[in-house]
Amino acid sequence: MPGRDHTAEAETFDFILVGAGSAACLIASRLSQRLPDRRILVLEAGEHVRDDAIVQTPGLSARLMSSEYDWQYISAPEPGLNNRRVKHPRGKLVGGTSAINSHSVVFPNHEWHDRIANELLSDPGKEVWGAKSMGDCYSRWQAEHLDPKVDDGIKTSYPRTMDFLQSRWLEVFEELGHPTGTTGFAESNAGAVTVTNAIDSSKGERSHAGQAFLEPALKRGNVVMRTGIKVDKIAFDEALTAEGKLNATGVHFTHEGEEYLIDGREIILCAGVFESPALLERSSIGSKDVLAAANVPLLYELAGVGENLQDHLNCGLSIEAEDDTPTRDDGLRDPVVQRAAMEEYGKSRTGRLAEGGAYSFAFTPLQLLETQSETEELVTMVKHSVEAESNTSLKAQYSVIQEAVESPSEATATTFMLRSQRHRDQESMPPNTPSVVDGNYITVVAMLAHPFSRGSCHISPDPSLKPEIKFNYLSHPLDVEIFARHLRLIERLFQKPVFTAMAKPNGRRLPRSFPHPVTSLDDAKGILPINSATNYHPSSTCSMMKEELGGVVNERLTVYGTKNVRVCDASVLPIIPRGNILTAVYAFAEKAVEIICAEAKSDFIKP
Repeated sequence: MPGRDHTAEAETFDFILVGAGSAACLIASRLSQRLPDRRILVLEAGEHVRDDAIVQTPGLSARLMSSEYDWQYISAPEPGLNNRRVKHPRGKLVGGTSAINSHSVVFPNHEWHDRIANELLSDPGKEVWGAKSMGDCYSRWQAEHLDPKVDDGIKTSYPRTMDFLQSRWLEVFEELGHPTGTTGFAESNAGAVTVTNAIDSSKGERSHAGQAFLEPALKRGNVVMRTGIKVDKIAFDEALTAEGKLNATGVHFTHEGEEYLIDGREIILCAGVFESPALLERSSIGSKDVLAAANVPLLYELAGVGENLQDHLNCGLSIEAEDDTPTRDDGLRDPVVQRAAMEEYGKSRTGRLAEGGAYSFAFTPLQLLETQSETEELVTMVKHSVEAESNTSLKAQYSVIQEAVESPSEATATTFMLRSQRHRDQESMPPNTPSVVDGNYITVVAMLAHPFSRGSCHISPDPSLKPEIKFNYLSHPLDVEIFARHLRLIERLFQKPVFTAMAKPNGRRLPRSFPHPVTSLDDAKGILPINSATNYHPSSTCSMMKEELGGVVNERLTVYGTKNVRVCDASVLPIIPRGNILTAVYAFAEKAVEIICAEAKSDFIKP
């Protein structure tokens, strides 16, 4: 039998949060404020990193990938990407991936929230998770919207000054009749926006969940955090509750070869899109076949655990700009420029290293630059595909995506501009091909908003190995079709006056594997397997949906078959939203706190 853990005090905790990532830090902070008489334990496998310059410096975020602060997950070979294995960095430190990501703050749209609530949840969840009810949740986590009495929040900021290319980006869409729209959580509106980044502009430093939420919470006295702890599984009573549910009593973990058990009244899994489903599976909840292969006994069969994995895939095109166009390519090639940037940042916390990588975004429905006949052709393809889908869960999800495709205002891709070259085709080039090319470049990238392809993440039969991750990128033909059309849309943007005025006559094109204008959908489809890359937004492996649709948690984020186990992180998003997923993770965490506090104050946890 595992021993009791005496180092975290032998009493029972009211809440045990597994993981100290983006959602957990917010939840711990809010619970510590609103339920001051309850004791909260946060268990994190990484460490609490306070003073590492690479974590703090916005412009160095790329160095955090494959570092000690990265779990270094990697997918199985992906057939849709020419069998490339795709690295998926996830934060292994307090603050989770919010402490290693690339800062851009992009919000979902109202329609997405309303549709997942109405189409995928049972009646009690429709109002709770609809856009009207979620509005405050999307503003509360930002420091700019804080109640004066609240001492935490993520600090976000716009560029200190709009540079030449950032201003031209807005002009491109103004030419198309789409002036700058709202950057926050709102109804869909096609067009360009300048978004904020999660950067404290007063310091020129990253703002992440660990420092913004958990550090203030630890000072309040009712939150205990332990780092270097990777939880093995959840402990359950042998007997079911009167309602036939599993009752969690704590969590097991191993530390320095010793097994421990910590008691808790409620367990909240915030271990991330790969580890939360793995924890459920190690705790005997999941697909009977997956558990049998891993020699794990089955307590509750829940086939959706680890399924429905989604991600934002992106692909871009670059044009060579005139030599006097102020891009950032010199910083990729020239050590002198790199040293100058480091010196400026060290002296004043200003310059390139004080900024994020991307501020210039656009919400792009294909109708923006497609002919009516082109749009009608796609709408018909999607309609027939959804009608032919026999899987009940996928049919419900695809119907939600279908409405977005048909809408002239909703983005089927989130498009963004980079002020430098970008090519992801190194593996397709001859050995020793330089990673950077000469010239100044403007890159426009399309990020597929709501992919139809679905993957999975499950524990390995070998318990010493990380979960087995398969995204199945571009496995659904509609993803290939829609994505290729967005590359064509980028090419059409390049033909607009603002871009043609900046482009070098007869200038080079990227990717290097296709250095030509995209003149057909076949051209675009050929580029996708070679030049596509992840936006590092994995989600949906413990989806909040009806159980009969393959859901893992209900509208209260409680795991089906359990009384007192919840999940709250990117894994509960049933359909990946447009933009990035971090804003939704924070908002879902805010809603989780509302739900938990309402139950706690009634002193009654519903079965």
